[in-house]
Amino acid sequence: MDIDGRIDSFIGRDPLRAVVLSSLRGRDLCVHRNAHQVFPAASLMKVPLAVTVLERADASRVVRRSDLERTAYPSLLEVFDPQHEFTLAELCGLMLATSDNPVGAFLTELVGMDAVTDTAARAGAQQTYMRTGFTDVELGPTSRDSTTTAHDMAAILRYAATQPRLHGMIKAMRNSMRNFRLPLRLPDDMHVAHKTGSLRGLAHDAGILYGLNSDVIAVFLTDNQQDTATVGIQIGDCIADVWRLLGEMA
Repeated sequence: MDIDGRIDSFIGRDPLRAVVLSSLRGRDLCVHRNAHQVFPAASLMKVPLAVTVLERADASRVVRRSDLERTAYPSLLEVFDPQHEFTLAELCGLMLATSDNPVGAFLTELVGMDAVTDTAARAGAQQTYMRTGFTDVELGPTSRDSTTTAHDMAAILRYAATQPRLHGMIKAMRNSMRNFRLPLRLPDDMHVAHKTGSLRGLAHDAGILYGLNSDVIAVFLTDNQQDTATVGIQIGDCIADVWRLLGEMA
């Protein structure tokens, strides 16, 4: 089976599964399936949010833990003293590596949703709109209002990977704490800069795989899935097979 066939087997007949594979370095690779299908963005929106903060705000600005709201859900912020200080760059990194929602809510309030939509458009994303944030209230019925496509996420990742001032966010994504989709079957020491997105019935992962001879943007978006845990395994199995077909994994 070749790469196209492997992606087709993942998609099947499901119109709410989309994949984009695109090369950054090495062997030319361009695979698009349902690439312009619009999906709820979920936490993938934190990628253009981080770009917006790092490009429009003073990344060295200091913020106290007490300036960030608390949440009814688990948050990494709970391990910090209220007087602990972060720079905005550090908050962006923590948000990308852990998907922390209170950090996302603070940064959204800082730059505004329209600015994030504008950033996405400037990166080449034409159907990516931020319409809701990451507060506890917004995690309810409006949590599906922000949108993106596999094509758009690939464009945003390519933009982030090629802008020197955004190197820090790529480093943060390489250190993601949520490694149950794209990195699932890949070597533990391999660099995978990625961001997941999860809602009921929805399982996304979008990232960059850094190999010996190839660097590849990989975007997997799914919605209306019966079992998102199984989908996560299917994503991991699929990209591992692609990586082998590229000759990057024995």
